[in-house]
Amino acid sequence: MLAPNEDPPVCGIMDFGKYLYEQKTRQRESKRKQHQTEVREMRMKMKIGAGDYEVKLRKMREFLTEKDRIRVTLWLRGREVVHADLGMRLMQKIVADLSDIARMEGEARQTTEGRKSIQMMLVPR
Repeated sequence: MLAPNEDPPVCGIMDFGKYLYEQKTRQRESKRKQHQTEVREMRMKMKIGAGDYEVKLRKMREFLTEKDRIRVTLWLRGREVVHADLGMRLMQKIVADLSDIARMEGEARQTTEGRKSIQMMLVPR
C-alpha cells in the first residue's frame, strides 16, 4: 500500500524478492550501528603508584564513555590479605574519582577462591 489513508487506498505492484532484500539490508545496517556492551576488566595491586593509578583511571573513563561495564580487581599478595581494609579504601577512592560518569553495582567484595582479591563492578551512569 502506497497511500493507505486515501479513499480508495492506493496500492502498487512490486517485486517481493527486492522488498525482502531491502528489508535485510536495512536490518543489517541497523545492527552495525548498535554497540554491544562488554565487561572490561581492570587489574591492579595495592601498591600502585600515582602515575599508574592515573593511567588506569583514564582508561576506565574511556571504557565507561563507550558504555562498557568494568570489573575492577585488586590483587592482594602475601600479607596484604591482612590489610584488606586498605584495599577497600583504594576501591572507594576509585568510585569517588569516577562518580561523575559511573556508579558501583553492588558492593566491593573479597574473594577467597584461588588468588585473594577484592572485586567490584562499575557501570556507566
